Amino acid sequence: MCGILSTGMKKRTRPGTYLVLGFLTIILFGSLLLNLPLSRTENSTATYLDCLFVSVSSVCVTGLTTVDLANNFTVFGRVVVLSLIQLGGLGFATFALFILTALGKGLSFSELSVAKEAINFDSEKGVVDLILSVLKYSLTIEAAGTVLLYFPYYKLYPSFFKALGMSVFHSVSAFNNAGFDLNGNLSSLEVFNGNIYVYCVICALIILGGLGFFVLQDILKNRKWNKFSLHTKIVLSTSAFLIVFGTIFLFFGGLPFMDAFFSSVSARTAGFSTFSMEKLSGAGRMVLIILMFIGASPGSTGGGVKTSTIAVICFSMVSVIRGRKSVAFKRKISQQSINKALAVFFLAIMVVVSATFALLMIENDKDPVAVLFEVVSAAATVGLSISLTPSLHLASKIIIMAVMFIGRLGPLTIATVLSKPLNERLDYIEEHVIIG
Repeated sequence: MCGILSTGMKKRTRPGTYLVLGFLTIILFGSLLLNLPLSRTENSTATYLDCLFVSVSSVCVTGLTTVDLANNFTVFGRVVVLSLIQLGGLGFATFALFILTALGKGLSFSELSVAKEAINFDSEKGVVDLILSVLKYSLTIEAAGTVLLYFPYYKLYPSFFKALGMSVFHSVSAFNNAGFDLNGNLSSLEVFNGNIYVYCVICALIILGGLGFFVLQDILKNRKWNKFSLHTKIVLSTSAFLIVFGTIFLFFGGLPFMDAFFSSVSARTAGFSTFSMEKLSGAGRMVLIILMFIGASPGSTGGGVKTSTIAVICFSMVSVIRGRKSVAFKRKISQQSINKALAVFFLAIMVVVSATFALLMIENDKDPVAVLFEVVSAAATVGLSISLTPSLHLASKIIIMAVMFIGRLGPLTIATVLSKPLNERLDYIEEHVIIG
């Protein structure tokens, strides 16, 4: 991994290119490890395509799978999946630069640029300190989650090592918003249906992982609302609003209150469920599609277009209606932030619409809403499923893998990597276009 960052780096090569290559390398290596006889159980039905799908889903911290992990993979295979989740959630560049730093090697500007891109930071300055904080926060929170989940798992599996392994796996999976489980038969957390304690622990891990490391650092450093940055205020207020919004609508849609709360949290973008998604009403599915599409926050382990993106677009819309500058919490939002938010939003829409159309052409016997649900779940790296993924055709599975990959790295990053850089020095005359 370190070689990817440090070998042959050219000045004109965009940082996003190294992220794409790095993630592809880890995915392919992970699929080969999962395909080893050592990784699969005697009764495993997993093919190489299934191993590749699980590897993509793990690195992209999505949680969609074509086979049940508990029935198809050995302890070694599960450790591979866990490692891929951790690498994917925190980013391979984070680990690579941590290793370089630990070895006492200086980091070049190019390597810092890759790290900045990987954690969605706005400057090379302070990247190393932030990466060290990211690892510290992550390991501390995951360790706490392991301790808290150990007790309910020990009741299910009265064996120290079995309960410990299950609690470690699900703590890491929850914090990284991956949604993978080892409870068997693609049942997610249905075994804990109605267990308020488990609901609260998993939700806490999901929320902490989804807020973003910038926000966690800001909260621990400043501790008071009036000292928080504009980004932190937007993320916290938008996240709280979406949790309440989702809980209310799902509750009135027929779910018990705690299941409605858990689903509202998990849909952004963890992918755990405490009941079968097939039981959801049409309205409930649409609520989850909206929550999944929005997703977590920048610099987090989650996906989606991000809370701050939607918030900035909403603030911008209100400013247009009122005929004033875009303002939030008595701070003006930069035009660059607005432009980037619009680009991310519409690129994500294009990915979802294109993939949904392609799948409907292939899976013409499937429910269109179920197909849209699956595509949004993949694009936002959520992992919730209406039991559709295992039954998809080969071409559809390849599309879903591509969508998960785009969703993890971000459509804007992929578009930037694929586009041709322009070196225009001309300044054009500004002219108004009639809108609306």
